Amino acid sequence: MMKNSYWLWIIALIVVNAGWYVVSQQGAAQEINRPGADFSDSRDAELSSLVGSEVEYEIEHCFDSTNGGVYNASITVNQGSKTLYSWNGTTDEGCVTYSSTAEEGEIVVITYIEEGVEATTTLTTWPLKNAFTIGLVIFSIGTVVVAFGETFVRTIIKKKIDQEPLETTVQTSSFTEPSGIWQDPLRPN
Repeated sequence: MMKNSYWLWIIALIVVNAGWYVVSQQGAAQEINRPGADFSDSRDAELSSLVGSEVEYEIEHCFDSTNGGVYNASITVNQGSKTLYSWNGTTDEGCVTYSSTAEEGEIVVITYIEEGVEATTTLTTWPLKNAFTIGLVIFSIGTVVVAFGETFVRTIIKKKIDQEPLETTVQTSSFTEPSGIWQDPLRPN
């Protein structure tokens, strides 16, 4: 049967790796255009990853009419001379989400809208997603090292305590009767 401390370390290993999973799956959103902000028909954005050269990304765009009319809109995402994504439509089509992978680097999001259209465009990347496996290995090894290191240190401390001779010193204090109302305070020797 395993010691209770080993069960606690197994639980700690699961908690640490579950925490790393949650962190590594977090997306980083970059607002390209949004209502209320200055509209730009061309915006630069960054695709980056902690590990690897492939980056998963998602681009979500919504084009809304400000006066109820139906207007044309289009969006193109370029990386260098390569077109990663292109969409043409109207304000009646609602929000569109496109997911793909691309090489790390700068991208340019080009948006064309007619007067009377508000554009909302968001680029989301997952920079730690590619590092999940490496992080899992590093955090697992780190947790195991701390677990066995703690056991090793406890063993060494226990051996040192067992090897030291027990020295006890007995202190005696003498008590004298006070001669009068006032006396000096008693102090330990």
